[in-house]
Amino acid sequence: MARRPRTGQASCPRGPGYAPGVLTVVSWFTARKARKPIAQLVADNLRPEPTLLALLADRYTSESSLRPFAPLAERLGDRMHVLVLAEWPQPERERDGEALLGSLGVSREAWPMLLRDEDDARFAVVLHRGRPVALINLFLRELPRGSGGPEDEQVRAWEEEALRKLEALLSRLSPLAPEPARPEAPERPPDPGPSRDRFELIELD
Repeated sequence: MARRPRTGQASCPRGPGYAPGVLTVVSWFTARKARKPIAQLVADNLRPEPTLLALLADRYTSESSLRPFAPLAERLGDRMHVLVLAEWPQPERERDGEALLGSLGVSREAWPMLLRDEDDARFAVVLHRGRPVALINLFLRELPRGSGGPEDEQVRAWEEEALRKLEALLSRLSPLAPEPARPEAPERPPDPGPSRDRFELIELD
């Protein structure tokens, strides 16, 4: 039986060290129903704080079990928004992803990491003020938290490492400030976007 597609903001369950956080998961099916370009869809879901953004082909059954994304959203609280586009068929993932990453100014050299999976690795991009500042090498497991066993322990260790590295990145980002009004400028050719050497590449050990 086909599963009902889901989207929206998943409230992270309360637990030790709880801080209000938001995990937004948008499925490919919901994106198609919205009939919006993917760049507009993401822009509509961006929040003022830095955003951890991933575009994945993986299917899922529960937002709260999407690891490491759900625990990271909970632990980072209002310091970072976690936005996951999930269940994108691979051809559409690459086509839509190229349009999205190009609009965000992500260097073409980084596109394969964000749009094609290698074993368990899943890359995400960190946006600050709507522009890319870092790529982070993550993973994906659908595993209820507190399920116990060796796999849960290993996943929790990876999540702690990802959390430390994202917190270190956040400590180096300047706080948000209101942007002054800018006078209208004549149109110019689009910015090709930053080269990859302007990104910080964050890898888990």
